[in-house]
Amino acid sequence: MRIEVIETQDAFAAVRPHWDDVFMADPHAQHFLSWIWLNRYLGHRRRWFILALRDGGPDGRYLAFFPLRLQTRQNADGIFVDEIIMAGNFTADYTGFIARPDHESQAIAGFTTYLKRQNWMQIKFDYINGPPERREAMIRGLQGPDVMFRNIVPRNEQNIDNTICPRIALPDDWDTYLEQHMSGQTRQKLRRFLRTVEGGDEYCITMATKDTIERDLDILFDFWRTRWKPVKGAEKTEKLVRSSREMLEDCFADGNLDVPVLWHGERPLGALANIIDRQKKAVLFYITGRDETWKTPSPGLVLHGYSIRRAIAEGLRTYDFLRGNEPYKYMFGVEDRQISCTLFRTRSGLNLGNRLNPRSVRFVYEKAIDLYHAGKKADAEAGFRQILDVMPDHRGAEFWLANILFEKGRLVEAEASYRALLPRLRDPVAVMLRLADVHLARHRFREAADLLSDICRRAPLKTEARYKWGVALLADRQVREAARVFAEACRNHVPGDDATDALYAGKARDALARVAYALEPAPDPAFYPARFAAGDRPPPMLH
Repeated sequence: MRIEVIETQDAFAAVRPHWDDVFMADPHAQHFLSWIWLNRYLGHRRRWFILALRDGGPDGRYLAFFPLRLQTRQNADGIFVDEIIMAGNFTADYTGFIARPDHESQAIAGFTTYLKRQNWMQIKFDYINGPPERREAMIRGLQGPDVMFRNIVPRNEQNIDNTICPRIALPDDWDTYLEQHMSGQTRQKLRRFLRTVEGGDEYCITMATKDTIERDLDILFDFWRTRWKPVKGAEKTEKLVRSSREMLEDCFADGNLDVPVLWHGERPLGALANIIDRQKKAVLFYITGRDETWKTPSPGLVLHGYSIRRAIAEGLRTYDFLRGNEPYKYMFGVEDRQISCTLFRTRSGLNLGNRLNPRSVRFVYEKAIDLYHAGKKADAEAGFRQILDVMPDHRGAEFWLANILFEKGRLVEAEASYRALLPRLRDPVAVMLRLADVHLARHRFREAADLLSDICRRAPLKTEARYKWGVALLADRQVREAARVFAEACRNHVPGDDATDALYAGKARDALARVAYALEPAPDPAFYPARFAAGDRPPPMLH
């Protein structure tokens, strides 16, 4: 057996038949681990990877899949550390892996062995679905002298235990459900409410269609905001709305979402979003919103009762209230199911192996550039050095680190880095320009002028290079030649060019204005920038 890693949408698409086979064979598999749900969800995200266990041989069948994602942050010491999380975290109520039952132990052994060889500071097994034996086997596989773990029971603002998941095993008919799962009082109330809603024109329940889905989700999330914004805060509320709505719209596009809305005339009273797991014949109640000012009939009781009756009629086998032991769920005759959250963390607080995860190189590179531009150059330097520790030939990190060395005045080291980069680049202009800066800083003006002249031959419209060429010539006392180069920089600049070109074109105009008046004999008027054509005197000094 061997572990393969799936990291692209094309590779994920190619394994769909195998994924569906494993999914249907695993009695603990659920919709958030289905191929159809993950396909759209992962399409919106970066840095995911899937571990796949296969039989030996090139055509070995797939035995298990474990979808994961990578996150990276910078700690208080400026060191980037990596965290592996479940692929569906922050949107999926359940996570975990899928496996053929007769290969579950081999899957756990293969997955944990692979993960122990990776570079990470933390692994979060949040909301793992399946029997306790799975979690315990994962703990045994991952723990060791360098890794500690603890179990977590996440609770929300109302102290709800999110590892308890109430659900209903649906019987074959509606009357049996009412008799076996509801108290007499609740059963009587639900029947009366449904008769009220369905027996006249005052109330109605609509189901979302392609023409109404946007409206119906607007109704649901507007109600949800009203209820939870004071509790969760505006920023967190909107973040949850965006991620939840994106996922629900994907489910609807795949034909796997029901959104019943209860109306009183033209007034919406409440809405549910129920994900339909057609492979496992389950309804997953994901989110609800209701008019908090409306008392009776209860929108929640009516809509859940209506949805349960509909699910039974369609032959579905489970109505799952997903995470959380909120009291209202228990009026529907549920049974609790336990899921688990386990946090694994290195004892050092750093990545295993004290190295950046190779999958994080691109992320850290982009983040380090952002830090550099934000003026946090020590943090940026730490990131570039971590990249080079993992990938010594990363030319981008080497270039930016050389720039930081230059700015620190470590000119010899910066020059060595720039020179080492030059023969390895298809387009060396950017590095040549920085090397010219080193020459200027070390007062090697002739070398700088020669190099900048070469750059301008390669990139005639590079205004920065032409301006600095003029500076080098001026410092080398070639004043008339410097004036000619400054004039070319002014003429070559096209309005609307990027900000850097515009900046250096302005510098060239200022320099030319100062140099031109110092020339003897006076240059041709074509040398003069337009703003001094009327005879205004420029400032007396060249800066």
